[in-house]
Parts: sequence; C-alpha cells; structure tokens
Amino acid sequence: MLTHRSGRCVLGVTLLLWVSGCEKDDGPVCDRLAPRLQHALEEAASAGDLPGVTASLRLQDCTWRGAAGVSRMEPSTGLKAEDRLRVGSITKTFTSVVVLQLQAEGKLSLDAPLATWAPDFPRADRITVRQLLNHTSGAFNYTQSQDFLAQAEANPGKTWTAEELIALGAAKSPAFEPGTRWDYSNTNYILLGHILESVTGTPLAQQIRTRILEPLELGSTGLDGAEPLPPLAVRGYSRDPRDGSWMDFTDFIHPSAAGAAGALVSSADDLSAFYQALFERSLLAPVQLAEMTDWVATPIPDMPGYGLGLVRAVTPVGPGHGHDGEIPGFSALAFYLPERKASLAVLTNRERAAVSGVTQKLLEVLATE
Repeated sequence: MLTHRSGRCVLGVTLLLWVSGCEKDDGPVCDRLAPRLQHALEEAASAGDLPGVTASLRLQDCTWRGAAGVSRMEPSTGLKAEDRLRVGSITKTFTSVVVLQLQAEGKLSLDAPLATWAPDFPRADRITVRQLLNHTSGAFNYTQSQDFLAQAEANPGKTWTAEELIALGAAKSPAFEPGTRWDYSNTNYILLGHILESVTGTPLAQQIRTRILEPLELGSTGLDGAEPLPPLAVRGYSRDPRDGSWMDFTDFIHPSAAGAAGALVSSADDLSAFYQALFERSLLAPVQLAEMTDWVATPIPDMPGYGLGLVRAVTPVGPGHGHDGEIPGFSALAFYLPERKASLAVLTNRERAAVSGVTQKLLEVLATE
C-alpha cells in the first residue's frame, strides 16, 4: 500500500535502547539458530533505525520467534513477538487466495471481464480478473491520486467505501492496454474485493475469516476497518523529514482506505504459518497454486516476478514466494522459501522501513545451517 507523509503528530522523542524477546520450540535447529537469529534481528533493526520489529521463522520441525524494540514510544512499551501490526499489501495474497478458491469451486473465472461487475470502469471490457490479480490491467493506482491524498490528510478518520476508491482509480485513463505491461496498482485489488463481494454476497472480511483464518487458526489476523477487532496496541511511526524527529502515523489514515489491497493486521507468527500453509497444505488445489505462481516479469531486480497476489523474490537461500507491505506507520515482508521448506515473516512499526535488510540478515543466518 503506497503512503503519504504528513508533518503532524511530531513526537520529538529519543529511541530507547533495544529490548528484545525470543521464544522457540524444542526443535534442535531452532536451538542452534535462536541466539544468532535474535542477535541478527536486533543488529539489523538498530542499523535500520526501526522503533520495533518482530519476526517468525518457521522450519519443518520448529519455529523461532523474535522481537526487538518498542511497540510504542509514549509510554515506552517493549514490543512482543506475538504483537499484531498492520501489514499493508500482504493483504493481496489473502485476497488472491479467496479468488482462486472461488475459481476452483466454479464460481469465478480468471478470464472473466471486469465489465461483468464494474461496467463503467475504463476498458472494463478488456480487463480480466487475472490481469487485476497480476497487475497487468493498466488501471490507475488510486493511492497516487492527488484527490485521495488531499482527502486523507484533511480527514484522517474518514471511512472509505470501495466505490469511492474505485472512482478515484477510474478518474484517470489506464496507463497501457491491458495485458501488455506490468505496473503495480492498488486499484486492482479494490476491484477484486468488489468482485468477491458481488460473487459471494458476503463481505470480504467474512470470506477471509471463514476460508483462511479459521481453518488455519490464525487468531491474530483480521481485516482492519471491516470487522470488529481488538484495538491495535502497537503504534506506527515515521521520521519527520524536516528535523528527523519521530511522528506517530498510526491514525494518519483509516484502514478502510486500503481495503482488499492492504487493510490486514496480523502477527509475524500468523503470516509465517499462512505462507507455509499456502505451499504445504491444501489451502489451494495444485491447479490454483500453479496459476498463482505463473510469474509475470517486473522491473524490480530483487523481486523479478509477480504472480497472482504473490511476489517471486531473490533471497540468500533461493527464491522466496510471498509479498511485502506498507501502510502509514508500518512495513512488512513475508514469504515461503521452497528450497528450505521454510517461511519467514518480518513486521515493523516504521513506514518505509528497510524490512528487506532485516530479512537479509536473518536469512544469512539460515543459510549457514
């Protein structure tokens, strides 16, 4: 989820010394790796100027969980490994799973035209569900709309509807003919959320809960702003570009502004469990998983492929299949590592944070095993 900075809520506080926590199961691999993983987490978080960071590395026989830093600065509160944070565009993988499950049930075709559900959207007759999923639709990204940014800054608590966000995406002509290029657009997934609710007659939050969260017992995850959830204890931050002080960005924008594209809250442990289940359990049938991992080339060197709500990343231990995410005050990265049959999730309460740097350090430790 792309974001916009604001100069409000300047905190002007000094980042406290790192406090950290680590839990591990009894697996011998985790026993060996845990001290080095925790050290790497703390070192990378400090180097990346992160208020706090949580991580979960799930291997075949054990799971390591770690945390460093603070969940909030005033009053200073240590971040715990099980804390929930906003995870931005990682939401897209969850939305994609629901689409692909409906495809498997014969209720939705990936090649159906957008015009079936949004006939007034530009080039709706030539945009398919598949092109929305893999960002080849050409749809204008509503989070780059000056109108959206102005409204969000003027009224941070505004509750957004999917129709409003789709209208912002429709306000400018598509950048290219559908299917001819790749270009990331949050509008694609707002449209997919609209399609899913039209096809099923139920809210997307309910579909994610009944199809994914409940079967996998992901108790720390939910679609923020769309269903009742416990209050978020972790505050999200950014640096003020004017003087370098910390700004609290948690309430900069209502989560409904991200919807099916980026409104999810979760824990590192839930996300590592989700991506492992996606590739090792029956969350999707083999046919649908093959569709999801049909990669389109992107111009991003460390993420050279994009599937259906899934990124193919380059890592020190082979390819990583997952997604990154960003929303005001928070950044995240999570993926499955097929060559290791492992999954990793890293969450931080800083916007535009160097999450990839933390991930790199943790995977360098794993690479030595």
